[in-house]
Amino acid sequence: MRLLSAVGLTLVCFLALFSFQLLWTHDRLEHLRDLGRRGLHIRRAGRRQQLETGAEQIGARLDRLASAGADLDQVAGDAVAMRTDGGAAGEGSLRGGPHSMPNPAIIVFCYNRTDYLNQTLHSLMGLQGLSRYSLYISQDGDSPGVAELVGQLGASLRRAARDSAFWQKAPRVAQLPGAKQPGHAWLAQHYKWGLDRVFNERGHSHVVIVEDDMLFSPDFLLYFEATAPLLDADPSLWCVSSWNDNGFEKGHGWDVRKLFRTSYFPGLGWMMRRELWQELGPKWPLDHWDHWMRDQEVSHGRECICPEVNRNKNIGEVGANMNKQAFKRYLQTMAWNANQTVIDYGDLSRLLRPAYQAALQAALAAAEPFEISYKRDAPKPQPGKTYLIPYVIERYSRVALKLKLWPYPRGHHQHVAIIPWENSTFLVADRRFCPLLPKEQQLPPTPGMRAVPGERHQSCLAVCEARGLVCYSKDFWWLNSCSVMRKHFPCEKGCTIELGPDVPAYVSQLMGWASVTLSIVDHQAS
Repeated sequence: MRLLSAVGLTLVCFLALFSFQLLWTHDRLEHLRDLGRRGLHIRRAGRRQQLETGAEQIGARLDRLASAGADLDQVAGDAVAMRTDGGAAGEGSLRGGPHSMPNPAIIVFCYNRTDYLNQTLHSLMGLQGLSRYSLYISQDGDSPGVAELVGQLGASLRRAARDSAFWQKAPRVAQLPGAKQPGHAWLAQHYKWGLDRVFNERGHSHVVIVEDDMLFSPDFLLYFEATAPLLDADPSLWCVSSWNDNGFEKGHGWDVRKLFRTSYFPGLGWMMRRELWQELGPKWPLDHWDHWMRDQEVSHGRECICPEVNRNKNIGEVGANMNKQAFKRYLQTMAWNANQTVIDYGDLSRLLRPAYQAALQAALAAAEPFEISYKRDAPKPQPGKTYLIPYVIERYSRVALKLKLWPYPRGHHQHVAIIPWENSTFLVADRRFCPLLPKEQQLPPTPGMRAVPGERHQSCLAVCEARGLVCYSKDFWWLNSCSVMRKHFPCEKGCTIELGPDVPAYVSQLMGWASVTLSIVDHQAS
C-alpha cells in the first residue's frame, strides 16, 4: 500500500513538473515569437525608412538633373545602387506584399452614373486586401441617387475597408471660361479636389485611383501591394497602372504574371505616391489631365508599371472621354483577369530601369526583322521566335491592324512595345524615336533640319520657300511635341493633344494654346 502511495505521489510530482515545463516552454516560445515579430517590424520599418530616404534623395536629384537635361538612365542607375543597404545594384531581391505601403487609400471618382457606381462598389467590396485601405467615394456635385446608394451600402463598405468616407464637391463651379465646360475639364478639376483631400488633408502615403465604371480582378489590390516597392526603389517610375493599352484578347498570348514598363501614361486604375502629388498637385491642369501627364515636360521621361493582363474591366459605354462606338471597338474587346489571384510576381528588380533596358536592348539586337504583309504568300512567324518590326508612324496603322493593337502607339518603353502574338514575340519599335534600336534601323532627322515658325494662314511650303528652304514631310514628327512648340510660340494657355490634319500648330494669338497630334501630320501643316 505504501509502495502504491509512493508511486502515486511520484507520478503526481512528475505530472506537475511536466505541466510547469510545458507552460514555461509555451510562454518562452510566445516571448520569442513576440520578439521576432517586433524585430521583423523594426527591420521592415527600417528598410522602408531607408527606401523612402533614398527615394527622396534621388527624387530631388531627378528634378534638378531633368530640368538641366541630364541622362535619366544615370539617375535611375544611381537609385538602383542605393536601393539595398548601400550595396551594388542587383544584390538581394525586390518584392512587395501586404505591408509594402504604410497608409494606402483608394478613391472612387463619380458623378451621376448610379448604375455603374453600384457595380463598381460591389466589385470593390469583394476584393482581398481592402481591409488595409481607406476607401473614399468622391462625387462631383450632388446629383440625386449617388448619396442614396452610398448610404445603402455604407455599413457594408465600412466593414470591408479599413475606414470609409463619402465626399461631395458641391456646388459644381466651372473653372474654365465659356458658356459650357467640357466633361474632361470637370473630371480634371474633380481629380485635383479629391486628391488634395486624400494626400494633403488625410496624409495617405499611396492612393489607388479608380472611376465609377470599373470592375476589378480578384487580385486588383494585391497587385498594387506587390509592385509598390518599385516606386520607392526607382525614381524613373512614377505610377503603377492596372491597365495594358494594347491588352486586346484576340490572338495575343498575354501572361497573367508578366509586368512591363510603359513610357505612355495609361491611367485607368492606377496608383501614385504622396511625393508625386506634392510635385504635380500645385500645377495640375484644368482639363485633359491625362494628356498633360503624357507631356515630356511633366513626366521628365518617367514611366509606369503595367500588367500584360488587365486588372480591371471598363463597363462605361458613355463617359467624359468615351462613346458607344469607341467602347465597343476597343474597351469591350480587352482581356482581363476575371478569376485568378496572383500573389507573387517574383523578383521585381528585373523591372528597374537599368536591368529592364539592358534586357530589352539585347532582345532587339538578337531579334529577326519581320515585315508586315497582307499577301497570301507572305512569310509567317515561327512559334517561339522573337521578331523586330521597325516602323514609321505614317505606316503604324498597318502594324496595329495586323497585331490587333491600339490604333496609335501606346504601351511602349522608349517607343518599343513587346507584343506576344500567335505564339511568337514581336518587338514593335519606332524608327525615329526608339534609342534602343540598332543604329542601322534608326531614322534620324534630315541633317541641318531646323524649325521655322510661320504666320497665320501660311502653308509650310510658303514659309520654307520664302527663306530658300525645303519642307520634308517626314521631319514634321520631330516638331510634334509640346517642348518644341513652346520654343517657338508663347502657348499662353498651355499645350494639349489634339487630333487633326492641321497640327502641330499654334492655334491663334487670341486662343493662345498649342496642339500636338497623335495622328499623321498633314504635309501642308504650319
